[in-house]
Amino acid sequence: MKIIKDNFYTVIKLWVNQFAMMFLGILILLPTAGADVPKWLMPVASAFTGLFYLALIFLSCCELGLQHNVSIDIGKMKRDPKIGFLLSLTANLPVIICSIISCISKAFIPGVAYLESPLDAMGVAADFYGISTTINELLHMMYKGLLLFFDFNRLPFIHLPLAALSILVCTLGYIAGTKGYFATLFAKRRDN
Repeated sequence: MKIIKDNFYTVIKLWVNQFAMMFLGILILLPTAGADVPKWLMPVASAFTGLFYLALIFLSCCELGLQHNVSIDIGKMKRDPKIGFLLSLTANLPVIICSIISCISKAFIPGVAYLESPLDAMGVAADFYGISTTINELLHMMYKGLLLFFDFNRLPFIHLPLAALSILVCTLGYIAGTKGYFATLFAKRRDN
């Protein structure tokens, strides 16, 4: 995978953005989860954090697309929209793997319906489910308020659509960059 090797810095950047937004999600979620706070505040704060994360990863991939746009314009490189897709897929691999483990292990927890929460479940399947779900919930802490508010956190596959959203945003960001959109955001200004 030469594409990933040549652009691994962008994958690292996407991971750093996700970890930074994870901590921001924790910082925003904790004060909004109190008893004296209006119920609408937690999903609104979580929506802000989620949109901010999506804007960050869009701009990260857009920046790479703008760098590649120069090479495309001079004929050194061909326009390839799957680069943004592959880089984002690589960055979201931990989420995808944990989601698959979560979905499979949830089916093997004895005595728990698939769409119910396995709070007191015991066994290997429950352990795998608990570990993989905890990792996914930490990585998607920026969406946690929305997941709690709409009661989506009990669904074992909910993190797959969130990963797909990240992949879509990164792909669109890269394509926008290769077409030269948002170039003024990254233009270096000179002071005369």
